[in-house]
Amino acid sequence: MDLSFSTSTGTEETWSLEEMAEWAAAHEFDCVRLATVGDLDPERVLTEGPDRIKSVLARHGLYLAALQAGSTTGAPLQEDPALMDRNQARMLRIIDAAAVLGVPVIVTNTGSPLRWHFYGMPSSPPGNPTDRSREMVALFKERFTPLVRHAEEKGVKIALDTAVRMGNIACVPEMWERCLDAIPSDYLGLSCDPSHLLWLHVTPVEDAIRLFAGKWYYADVKDCEISPQMLFRQGIIGNWWWQYRVPGRGQLNWGTIIGALSESGYDYVLCVENEDRGVPGLEGFDIGRRHLAQFLPEKRRRWDGRRPPQYGGGVRVPWRP
Repeated sequence: MDLSFSTSTGTEETWSLEEMAEWAAAHEFDCVRLATVGDLDPERVLTEGPDRIKSVLARHGLYLAALQAGSTTGAPLQEDPALMDRNQARMLRIIDAAAVLGVPVIVTNTGSPLRWHFYGMPSSPPGNPTDRSREMVALFKERFTPLVRHAEEKGVKIALDTAVRMGNIACVPEMWERCLDAIPSDYLGLSCDPSHLLWLHVTPVEDAIRLFAGKWYYADVKDCEISPQMLFRQGIIGNWWWQYRVPGRGQLNWGTIIGALSESGYDYVLCVENEDRGVPGLEGFDIGRRHLAQFLPEKRRRWDGRRPPQYGGGVRVPWRP
């Protein structure tokens, strides 16, 4: 597996593509995942072509591992039908841009008109009047089927972000299963982020990974720390009893997680995300990379720029036993 991090370039608030590539190479990253803004805005990519982006990365021994698409407001499933239409149309263009760039996978949130409240009232059985999860899966099928079919035509995989507490229905194993069942395709899968599973008490994390063997198409990795004292004081409705960390600063065992991913057929990229208040910015990316590297075979040489490593994408093993 190669080591990556998630960032964006070419906007007023971010660094340039050249600055990013210089830093990434100096800190021994193999590749990057870039958000679809600035340099990677799909309309810009489709107008200007891929050569500038690919040449800058290749000059520094890097490749573009994935595109990051969607956010709370940019994901396909929204309350406003007009916004859903716009976001769906943009996602089609992002798929086109990924194909032009030769990027094998797009990571995106599903979106959710109900944010994370689609299960309805607490302590109520499935199918109760406030449970709208079935409705959300039906909406997912309606809106994502054209995206998945277009991705199939372009040879680009869609990996659903598994984050919770944001506009995203694919945030727990039950909903992963229901979304994947709704649109059976080798081009629709998941992006593994174990940090969410830990604070949701979906543990052991390694078992959740193995349960969906063959459907991990990307791994955007964070760690997590839970404070039993704060959990006791606040209960699960509080906000301060858990917090995200970069790999190595939380409670997850990355050796066993990487092992579980490997056993599940995943052999692509581990992409550090930094939402760690203790080491914000580039320092956190570097800490995360160094911690993950100890669990991976030492590389004999950096990528020579001729072609990216073969994308495995975890499709060798059926995800259902």
